Amino acid sequence: MALTLTRRVCGKCNKGAGTAMCYGCEQAFCTKHFLEHRQDLSQQMEYIGQEHDVIQRDLTHEQDTHFLITRINQWEQESITKIQIAAQSARTNLQQLLNRPKNNLQTSVSKITEELQSSRELDDYTELDIKRWTDQLQEFRKILDAPISVNIDYEKDSRSAVRLIKINDQQSLDSLYQTSQVPEYNDWISHSSDTFLSERFDDIFGKVILSEGGLVATCAGGHADRSCVCGTSRYSVGVHYIHFRIEQTSTHYHSFFGIINSLEKMTFDIWNSSSFHGWWDLDYSVISGKSNRRLSPETIRMGDDVTLMLDCINRRIQLEHHRTNRTVTMSIDIQLCPFPWKIIVLLLGKDDCVRILQ
Repeated sequence: MALTLTRRVCGKCNKGAGTAMCYGCEQAFCTKHFLEHRQDLSQQMEYIGQEHDVIQRDLTHEQDTHFLITRINQWEQESITKIQIAAQSARTNLQQLLNRPKNNLQTSVSKITEELQSSRELDDYTELDIKRWTDQLQEFRKILDAPISVNIDYEKDSRSAVRLIKINDQQSLDSLYQTSQVPEYNDWISHSSDTFLSERFDDIFGKVILSEGGLVATCAGGHADRSCVCGTSRYSVGVHYIHFRIEQTSTHYHSFFGIINSLEKMTFDIWNSSSFHGWWDLDYSVISGKSNRRLSPETIRMGDDVTLMLDCINRRIQLEHHRTNRTVTMSIDIQLCPFPWKIIVLLLGKDDCVRILQ
């Protein structure tokens, strides 16, 4: 049987002289176009090699920073700045709170320092002076050693990734204080902006009878005795309210409501002391032992309620008369009446009686 030969044509020129076969594209080429075909393949190979080199380079080299990376970096810096500001503010506020008892005592300590130096130089002191100085120093030590109630609070913004901190003196930078007691000195350091204390009468001078556990003070003498009574609490920080009721008062003499320095000794002429501040009546004030009276009808009567406010933060006191809804306020120079303060009530008429309301 005779063999039939199939003649292949060139895939480029369609001439019947296809002498070479490409097994990749399965086309036949003439000699000329076969060489061109191979050259095309070589160029494609070169292009592929270049693409490969570019990808290889991109794999081994860092690309330009992605815009989201930039945003993350910015967020990081802003968060760090906020944290640093909050931390510095917290440190500053905490240090101020820790230093407050020392600052408040500075004037009192300076005063006793002068007394000690003068008495040593003049060799002028007795056992009574030594006992008084010892008691004062012990009182100072209790103040310095008394713990201050301070917390660290976190912001309550649930949307924030970082919860910032702040110092809470049980106050809050417009500040809510809480009460911290010192042994034997109820509510000595208070951290409450509205604190009604469990105050009681204790230290007396003259003829005063205390009853009902120190809640009631009654004058058993007369004007010549200059009877007075102080409270048990000491006030150095915070704002405090003591509510009184005048249960009995004479027609000739007023009762006095005010403060003195807690280290002041109760004497016959206490009302001349530089730390003596307060009111005989709403229009009859005493500042640093000096009276200032305006001609006006008496306001405070038997059965009236009054509230004495001690604002240690702003260094002022206030007397509120509830029946007339009148209020009088007095600024206190702590150079004249240094912290700590204590309340003082003077009863000059026989049977005059004042009650502390709880």
